[in-house]
Amino acid sequence: MKGTNFKAALSALALAGVVAMVFPAAAQQWPELSPVEKIYADLAKLPADERAKRIEEGAKKEGTFILVHTLRGELGNGHINLFRKRYPFLKVEATADIGSQDAAERLYAEETSGRHLTDVIGIGLPDGREVLAKNYAARYPTPATDKIYPPLKKFNDPQNRWVLFFWSEHGMSYNSNLVPANKAPKDWFDLCDPFFKGSVSFDPAETRFISGIYNIMGEEKTIKWFECLGANNPIIQRGHTQRMELMLAGDHMAQGDNYLYQGLQIKKKNPSAPYVIVYSAPMIASMGGSLINRFAPHPYASALWMDWSVTDESQQYISNQLRGPVTMKHPYLPDDVTLVDNLDPPQDVADRLMAAWMKNVEKKR
Repeated sequence: MKGTNFKAALSALALAGVVAMVFPAAAQQWPELSPVEKIYADLAKLPADERAKRIEEGAKKEGTFILVHTLRGELGNGHINLFRKRYPFLKVEATADIGSQDAAERLYAEETSGRHLTDVIGIGLPDGREVLAKNYAARYPTPATDKIYPPLKKFNDPQNRWVLFFWSEHGMSYNSNLVPANKAPKDWFDLCDPFFKGSVSFDPAETRFISGIYNIMGEEKTIKWFECLGANNPIIQRGHTQRMELMLAGDHMAQGDNYLYQGLQIKKKNPSAPYVIVYSAPMIASMGGSLINRFAPHPYASALWMDWSVTDESQQYISNQLRGPVTMKHPYLPDDVTLVDNLDPPQDVADRLMAAWMKNVEKKR
């Protein structure tokens, strides 16, 4: 997919058919409304104030809510605790220690076995393929999605199966103490410059990163990039945070794959940290949202979470943590940055790309 600037980027991604590409089967056939969805259909008929009142009253009666959060560790727990403070009448049983794919697998396994345990999961949209294909996500029409930042609105699901609440990006960065201005990378292929030999780091093969590069370059160019990158002997080391810390400590010059906010967090504590983001190169954007189980044990508390996730309180927290909010301007990315999605290519293409990465970059044959 061709990149676009931030003002149009995410709309352009949606125009490429995000929903159809990720969940082609799910949009074709729909079962009858589940009991949970019937509640939501009735709520959708109410005026906004009455609807909100009905949801909160229902949540008070339920008293409990079971959540698997997308944002992990301290970040996710901080977000959950804000919700707890806002609604102290709810006992929130939450986990923020598993990733998006694991959250999807957990809901899939529960529902496949007929055990309706989890109310809501947080998820990176590409990880929801099977959950949505099996119709395990509730259709939840809500006026809360009206708040979504205009360029992001087309990422809303026409079937109302998710509510966006954050996004994150992968991109390039470098140590300005080690890289002079005339050698600063401006494009992904600049990392093939012999100047960077043995001094650019990546995590071991990550499907989402490879998919993002494919959406930036296309298959042929991606494989060429893997070949020239491999000839430059990149550092392969697991751990985004550790690699960022090592780069800024002078261990190597540049990062080819990292969450850009990690360097900014370090620079916030140490303003002299030699951290520079490459804004001129296309970045990989990952959209995150929440899904309600079609058979959620606590449908009103689930609705309360979904609507709260896009309130100013929730979104300002996301922004303060240097993640991408969905109802307001990004905390640090400029308007003209180029963003692409990381939706998976067709399986045969994905297999060829992974083989090329392993052969050339990780040099495993």
